[in-house]
Amino acid sequence: MLLRHILAAADDSEEGRAAILAAARLGQRSGARVTVVTVVHATPAEAVAARVLQALLDTVEVQLVQLKGPRPTVELAVEFGLAGIEIPRFAEISGVDVIVVGRKHRTSIQRLLIGDTADAVARRSRVPCLFVQAGAHEYGRLLVALDGTERGLSVLPVAVDLARDAHARLRVITVEPAYDNERDTPRLPTGRSQRLAEAIDSLRNRSGASAEAWDTVLGRSGEALVVHRGRVVDEILREVHASATDVLVLGCHRGGPAGMIEAGSISRRLMHDCPCSVLTVPL
Repeated sequence: MLLRHILAAADDSEEGRAAILAAARLGQRSGARVTVVTVVHATPAEAVAARVLQALLDTVEVQLVQLKGPRPTVELAVEFGLAGIEIPRFAEISGVDVIVVGRKHRTSIQRLLIGDTADAVARRSRVPCLFVQAGAHEYGRLLVALDGTERGLSVLPVAVDLARDAHARLRVITVEPAYDNERDTPRLPTGRSQRLAEAIDSLRNRSGASAEAWDTVLGRSGEALVVHRGRVVDEILREVHASATDVLVLGCHRGGPAGMIEAGSISRRLMHDCPCSVLTVPL
């Protein structure tokens, strides 16, 4: 993922303003240009577009004054329709490399009844999506969650690119199952985790990133992988808290029904429960 064009999806909320600032700071670090788009659920009209565009310009200016140093190039756009549909569509047409969206905390009932833009964007987007909360604009430490599959490993190069462009440190976690009959036995890495560690080290050697970019403190023998055992969501969240993670990076399958966050999708549960920003990579 070479960052050249960042899309920030904005609305009149604290989270929407956070998306603007997060995208601008990422653009500032990477040198990418930023487009801020807002979606109006109304009939297209020039008068409406002009009014919304002026309000968006005022909002963007307020956020950009918080930046220290040179500003990135910022463009504005207004689309009409449903935000969860129009944002991914605009990103695909405009050749965007990553979408930044504000993430609102809602209960499962609220998501089912009124919908959730973040979830809708993640299910439809063909490019990685960075979901941020109000006040979350840091990129210092990235945690990549991998499931050990060949397909899941495709998440790692995206995370490496983001760490390089954002000048961040990177660590990787995988979670193995824990069984009751293994409580008193030594917890040696499984073949799956060993193969995953080898693949990570191979990519680390090829990536050209500096050694300081890889957080290997918790790994063994310099490996850039930490292995937990237990429930996947619980263990990943535990590592997020323990490592003071700024961005959790994980793979996300496109499609699926809206609102069914608790229907077994680990990525969608983490996207809503994680206390830090989340970057979803479409699989």
